[in-house]
Amino acid sequence: MNIIARTTVALLLGIATAGCSATASRTLPTDPTLTVYCYEGNLERCDLAASGPSQGDLTTWWADVHGDLPSSRDPKDSTCIGIASGFNVTTSSKHQLGDDELHEFRVSNFTLKWFDSDDQLIWCGLHDYANEGGQLINACRRPVIGGSGRFLDRPGVATVTPEGDDWFRVDVFLLD
Repeated sequence: MNIIARTTVALLLGIATAGCSATASRTLPTDPTLTVYCYEGNLERCDLAASGPSQGDLTTWWADVHGDLPSSRDPKDSTCIGIASGFNVTTSSKHQLGDDELHEFRVSNFTLKWFDSDDQLIWCGLHDYANEGGQLINACRRPVIGGSGRFLDRPGVATVTPEGDDWFRVDVFLLD
């Protein structure tokens, strides 16, 4: 290999290495960017495949969004600031993971819309649901994939946690 070729290869490797090491690191904040509470309005499970929980079943839902969780747990005691809606599709029902429990995995899409603006957040992902009940019973984290208004170009992570009595806390962690 002649000196020009070696120098060119070394220069290209140096530029590539410098570019990789100079890449800005982005980390999620440790505290949520925002927290809202959803009060489940309606959940419909459509048994589209084999009878009972099975691959291809569709669940749709909507919920009122509140800025806080009222101590009374009565949604009338808190202002509704938006609406959440979504759907999920069962991708693996009655799945065994070696823990003597049946797991049901669903791919879901979740959209949160504020009433006073064009602000929206969308997140989606795969999560383990209770097989028989078909409801979310544990906290789940999914990637925020998009948004509009103040959330434009702000990916991150959303954590949904059941609070009981049809309430769910939504903690959203967005990149700056």
